[in-house]
Amino acid sequence: QPPPGLDRDAIDKLWSPVESVLPALVDRLTDRRLTPGDTAMLYQYIAMASVRHTSFAYVAQQWQAFHGGPPPIGDQIQLMRVQALANQVRVLANWRWRVLHAPEDGPRLMITDRGWMYVGEPDRRDHALLLAMGPRVALLGYLDSADLPQPKRAPFEEHLDLYMSWIEWFNAAASADPYIGALYSHPSDRALVEDLPDPSKILVNEYGPYRYKVSSGLMD
Repeated sequence: QPPPGLDRDAIDKLWSPVESVLPALVDRLTDRRLTPGDTAMLYQYIAMASVRHTSFAYVAQQWQAFHGGPPPIGDQIQLMRVQALANQVRVLANWRWRVLHAPEDGPRLMITDRGWMYVGEPDRRDHALLLAMGPRVALLGYLDSADLPQPKRAPFEEHLDLYMSWIEWFNAAASADPYIGALYSHPSDRALVEDLPDPSKILVNEYGPYRYKVSSGLMD
C-alpha cells in the first residue's frame, strides 16, 4: 500500500530497462563483441542480481543488527533494496572484471537462482564474484591488489577460456552454496545437476583456471 503519488510497481520498474536488453547483451558477451553502453548495463545487472534475491532480506537484517537497528520489515526492506542498488553501481567500477567462457568441448556452466556466487582460493581470505550469464559465458569481478601495475585493463575486455575441471568446480560450488536454492542448465545436463560432487573433491588444473593458446596448439 504505497503512499499517494507513488506507483505501487515502482520497485519492479527498476528492473525493466535491464531485463528488456539482457538476452541480446548475453549474446554479445558470448560472441566477445560488446558495444558502447554495455559496460554500464552490466554494472546495473550485477548490482540488481545481489538485491533481487530473497536472501537480501537476511543481508538487510544483518546490516541493521550490526548498526544497532531493528530488523527491517515490509516496505523498509524494499527501500533498502533501492539504496543498495544505487550504492553498488557506484563501487563496481573499482573492480576488475573479466569475461569467462566455457569452451564447446567442455561442460556447460549452470545458472543459479541467486544470479551470483562467491568464489575464492583456499589459501586466500578474499573472494570474488562469479555471475553465470549463460551456459557458455560468465562474469568474474574482484578487487585487484593495490601494488599491481597501472592502468588496469578496461572492464569486460579480458575474455578467457576456462579449463574443464574449473567449470566442474564452479558448478559443484554453486550446488554446495547454502544460499542458492536452485540450479538451471541445459536439459541434457539433468544427470549432472542431480549428481554434482563435493567441490573439495574435484582436482582442478593446478596451473590455473584459464586455457591459453600457444603456437603448438591449445595448452591447458
